[in-house]
Amino acid sequence: MIADELEGLLLAEPFKPIRIVLGDRQSFTVAHTDYLRISPDRQTVVLYDEQSRFKVLNAQQIKLVEPIDRSPSAAAS
Repeated sequence: MIADELEGLLLAEPFKPIRIVLGDRQSFTVAHTDYLRISPDRQTVVLYDEQSRFKVLNAQQIKLVEPIDRSPSAAAS
């Protein structure tokens, strides 16, 4: 389940930014754990940006979640 994957990435130590990709290929980056919330029923995800604007997503819209490796070696490739 996508909500479980997201929660696992949020709790990872150390935290790495997360890429969320929707079925229509829109993508979002979660840069900090404070910028993502999962509803108790695990069906809704709320994403915040650095200006406190937010986007509400149905978890079923999400097709892929993955950590983004921002190490210097990854940036060079």
